[in-house]
Amino acid sequence: GLSRSFNKEYWNYAKLISGVLRHGMPLPYVMELIQNLNVADDNINTWKNGVARALKKYVPNGTSVDTICPSCGENSLVYQDGCLICKSCGHSKCN
Repeated sequence: GLSRSFNKEYWNYAKLISGVLRHGMPLPYVMELIQNLNVADDNINTWKNGVARALKKYVPNGTSVDTICPSCGENSLVYQDGCLICKSCGHSKCN
């Protein structure tokens, strides 16, 4: 009965996220999925960033990401304490 208390759009996204997590999708892919949601409401950006930020805390340190470092161009980004850190140059990005 809680679904009546929430914005239908956010409730549907929460069900989507819950489903992919229950089926074992790795957290980095879940966070990418969340960041790529396209909706008309500008407030979703705050919601998207908040959910991604919360999930990042559960990504094991050292988990590599298939993304090129914006600073040095190397493919050596890993998660460390919820932040993306480049093992080659030390570039860090925390959201």
